[in-house]
Amino acid sequence: MNRLKIATYTTIAALMLTIYSTGCGYMAGMKETITQDQAAEKVQEHIDGIMSSLPEEAELETRRGTLFASCDDPTDGGPKDRVTVSERLWVRGLPIEDNETNIKRIYDYWINNGYQVLRDERPEKSSITVEDEDSFAAFLRVSDQGSLSIGASSPCVWPEGTPNS
Repeated sequence: MNRLKIATYTTIAALMLTIYSTGCGYMAGMKETITQDQAAEKVQEHIDGIMSSLPEEAELETRRGTLFASCDDPTDGGPKDRVTVSERLWVRGLPIEDNETNIKRIYDYWINNGYQVLRDERPEKSSITVEDEDSFAAFLRVSDQGSLSIGASSPCVWPEGTPNS
């Protein structure tokens, strides 16, 4: 082969390797995912895990219910036709003066179960956000009135688990 052909092939191979290794291009986000219903189940599992770290008097009160929202700004560079599933709830039945103890219980649960802390705004605000290895996020917040809320959200998923289904 002449040098021009070798240079051309080398350049094309390097570009393709870059595209596939960085997730750029058409294929980013086009792989199969769990369905939105499976994501909703996993969100509930994360909430159940948080609740397992709290005293048994703790009760959940629906704050906004399960939401299925469009992934308008996907962080993985993938398409916008996917959805994210989230749930936010109030934790009731626990004394406000025990908030710090209960926040520590939740934090310890997350650390002991492999979550990575994304944001911990204590002591200025009682707000922590974590993420698990599957990119599900969980959080806790304390309102200005001292009410504790928790929640979880999924990464972007295809509603039926596959692109264009």
